[in-house]
Amino acid sequence: MYHSLRDFSLAEWLNYLETSHPIEILLGLSRVQEAARRLNLLTPSCKVITVAGTNGKGSTVAALESIYIAAGYQTGSYTSPHLLQFNERVKVNAVMASDEDLCSAFLAVEEARRHTPLTYFEVVTLAALWHFKKYNLDIIILEVGLGGRQDATNIIDADLAIITTIDFDHQQYLGNTLEEIGYEKAGILRAGREFIYADHHPPISVMNEAKKLGCRLYRLGHDYDIGERTENWFLCMKEKQMHLPRPKIQLKAAASAIMASNLLQSFLPVTDQHIGAAMPMINIPGRLEFIPGKIDIIYDVSHNPQAACLLAEYIKKLDNKKRVHAVFSALNDKDLNGLIRPLKNVIHYWYPAQIKLKRAASRQAILLAFEELDIFVEAFYADPLNAFFSAKERAEDGDLVVVYGSFYTVSQIRDALQSNSVEQEEII
Repeated sequence: MYHSLRDFSLAEWLNYLETSHPIEILLGLSRVQEAARRLNLLTPSCKVITVAGTNGKGSTVAALESIYIAAGYQTGSYTSPHLLQFNERVKVNAVMASDEDLCSAFLAVEEARRHTPLTYFEVVTLAALWHFKKYNLDIIILEVGLGGRQDATNIIDADLAIITTIDFDHQQYLGNTLEEIGYEKAGILRAGREFIYADHHPPISVMNEAKKLGCRLYRLGHDYDIGERTENWFLCMKEKQMHLPRPKIQLKAAASAIMASNLLQSFLPVTDQHIGAAMPMINIPGRLEFIPGKIDIIYDVSHNPQAACLLAEYIKKLDNKKRVHAVFSALNDKDLNGLIRPLKNVIHYWYPAQIKLKRAASRQAILLAFEELDIFVEAFYADPLNAFFSAKERAEDGDLVVVYGSFYTVSQIRDALQSNSVEQEEII
């Protein structure tokens, strides 16, 4: 068996993981902890920051990564899902792991797990940690996949935890109230260690967990705050104020990353100059990603109501936009009305489509959401790419085309455009 697996390409490995571990989510950490123990992965020899939250996790990881690389530290980062290429998930010093590296990691995990059932995400998480172990890293930054308490990344005791925001998403796993969701995300906290809450109003469940564990808590608007100017922004901390160049991510994400670097200063010193240099380096495709042109484009992977509200506010701040066109599609477990409603008064023309995926929201469900919100839709498209073509064709110079609703909506368009494998299909 293992001889054949040794010859697998990355594509074959990913197919193997999807088919041999068909359960997408299997809650509980005992199985993945046991496999990690066999691989000696449970106690990394470097500092670890774990980032949870409904929105802003990827941006926060990207900001942390840029800060520590600018300061000269060997930095590993693990994120999910990927936008265009699986290798994006596992990076050392912002360089994606090679196909060969990932294949070696998957083989090591497969041999160590023996007959223990592991989900796709659990195997990938272990593979990332195994890959990081080959390097003499100074810091590892982990992005939680789902929730926190029972997520595979939580087998590692983080030195510092960040929760970005808490809103409704994945209720079938995390609970139906913000208090329940907050409790699950607060599972990444560790006794007596630093914890940053990167939003203004944490649920009581989060505060209670932090108090119970004796965490040193730092809250936006309480222990630090941010302010904006046209060309730059400033971060106010109790000991100093920093004036910084504006990054291409939300300021709350950048601020929490800077706070984290400040709290770990005695272990990994970072100067104000390093932080200033890092801000323009932060790059995270698909998150409020603005592509200028005769017809401007925004790619945003927003897939819950809170993220849709942030996208709407971002669009409102743009100057001199004539008309806004939106290419929209989503998965079948998402709040479609909640995704569309925040942009109802921002978008002039809608181009709904169905993602080419089993988990895609159906044509009927998407059109029903538009009908319930009293939004006129001229046509429904066979896939996001053809919806994008129609939007670009209708748009005039100075217009804006927005692509949003899920990672898959954005990735299917970007992947096709980059590979030039574009073939227009008919409207349905």
